[in-house]
Amino acid sequence: MALRGHYYDGASSTRHNVTLWREGPLLLVAGDGIERGCEISQLRISPPLGRLRCTLTFPDGALCEVEESAALDALLDKSGPARAEGLVHGWEKSLSFAAAALVLTVLLVWGFLRFGIPVVARHVAAAIPAASEATMGKETLDFLDGFILQPSALPEERQLEVRQLFAELCRNLPGATGYRLELRASKALGANALALPGGIVIATDDFITLAAHNDEIVAVLAHECAHIRQRHALRQVLQNSAAGVVIVALTGDITSITALAAGLPTALVNARYSRQFEEEADDQAIAYLLAQKIPVGRYADILRRLQAAHDEKNGGAATREKAFGDLFSTHPETEARVRRILPHQAL
Repeated sequence: MALRGHYYDGASSTRHNVTLWREGPLLLVAGDGIERGCEISQLRISPPLGRLRCTLTFPDGALCEVEESAALDALLDKSGPARAEGLVHGWEKSLSFAAAALVLTVLLVWGFLRFGIPVVARHVAAAIPAASEATMGKETLDFLDGFILQPSALPEERQLEVRQLFAELCRNLPGATGYRLELRASKALGANALALPGGIVIATDDFITLAAHNDEIVAVLAHECAHIRQRHALRQVLQNSAAGVVIVALTGDITSITALAAGLPTALVNARYSRQFEEEADDQAIAYLLAQKIPVGRYADILRRLQAAHDEKNGGAATREKAFGDLFSTHPETEARVRRILPHQAL
């Protein structure tokens, strides 16, 4: 069996038309003034790729190009790893295999984004120094104060009462030392509470006024403290910045993640906590209420009242669109959360 090919001696660009054949362990090349042989085991054979020519490189740097890769495989009697290369080449030329590979790639990417990124984000958020997290929270609060927040207009006595409620909450919560409450008025946020990195909880005047009982305020604040303790805000921002998470995880350069602070205010105000994060925070709030013997139904009541207030603020439940700062509208369906909460009131 003989094959035709193009031979280059490695010293010039002159192409020689040659014939290749095999005799035992030797590959012989002859034609156009060329006559040589070489043990097949000493040849470096390029893997086939699409319709590109296969290249045989000799020990002295000369090479020979052959177009018929399948015939070359037969001539050299490829087996083992070499045979596997031939199979891969066949797959590359198969449209069905290419389509299957594309589908598999899409599924792998989706799986990483859906399951891998949250895991990586959790570890990256846990590795961010407390000082950096506190800086992010302070800068975010400063930004919001200059943009959508105003000083609280609640009476001083009421502000003091709410701060005392929060202080008692923090005394009874593990790991809540250093958390602080910021009372603000905000037309944009309406009745709302917001957790910032570094232990800052913002509660709006409309939220405090909406509460029918102090236990309702405590329940929502406990929920926000759970977001802080689990670093949900940072994890959510990290998950939405998948490329940055991967870079930090691969390089270990945790300090570079503080660049997220520039976009953190807008990201937090328009945060869309995942159902998992909201349920984690709800569960921790419920556990606190049960430990303090506070009726869990109070939490369900304030959630429903908050939802009604936001529906009214945005033109009704049926026509409500997501407005800037409408934190509550991005939470999982309120009634679904209430259904998870109410069974605990009998405990």
